Amino acid sequence: MNGPEEVLVAEQLVYRYPGQEQAALNGVSLTMLRGQAVGLLGPNGSGKSTLINLLLGLRTPQGGQVRRDGGTGSVIAWVPQEYAFYPELTCKENLDFFAGLLVLPPAEAARRVESAISSCMLEEFAGKRARHCSGGVRRRLNLGIALLQQPDVLLLDEPTVGVDPQSRAFLLDRIRDLVNAGTAVLYATHYMEEVSKVCSHILLLDHGRVLSDGNLDTLLRGSDNAPFKDLESLFMHHTHRHLRD
Repeated sequence: MNGPEEVLVAEQLVYRYPGQEQAALNGVSLTMLRGQAVGLLGPNGSGKSTLINLLLGLRTPQGGQVRRDGGTGSVIAWVPQEYAFYPELTCKENLDFFAGLLVLPPAEAARRVESAISSCMLEEFAGKRARHCSGGVRRRLNLGIALLQQPDVLLLDEPTVGVDPQSRAFLLDRIRDLVNAGTAVLYATHYMEEVSKVCSHILLLDHGRVLSDGNLDTLLRGSDNAPFKDLESLFMHHTHRHLRD
């Protein structure tokens, strides 16, 4: 019996920025499976953003390769940490605009906009300018815009920054729903408890290298009967306590 479908594979990625002695990524591999959430962890400067850029095709690896599987090629959507919409437009106008960029038949574009509004609970705010919305609504709009693509792979970069506990709980529930429906999710965050709630696997980077990779429960069990108390303990064990920029 075949296992879950591979939808995005990165093999031994290498990338060095001009003028830098140390590579931002050095031999990083990642396999994204349909219906699986992977927590992307690491201190500041560990290589997380560079990896996301390579997966998206915004930068070209200098070594290794990124392969989009899933038949004709997986659809990848990105929810950046920054707000990725036009603040002077209403929530619905933003969704209409980004749906228009997908070159869809008008009826399909309208259906996807309504689906995004419903999925992200934006009905009450559809006619409100984005700049007048709360942080939680803006984060939901960020997610809704990405969902317009009906992605096979969803890359999330700090998707809950600046939101209240209710909005955070909603976003985490929605992400779990997407994973259960078959979306592959890469979840980059500094919030360990969020990774523990959403992700079954982790990829821990530091200085461009993989420090820990695999099933979260297995990694927490540790070795030689020395389990880690929680994900934060595992993180600190591998990255140590000295302060970063």
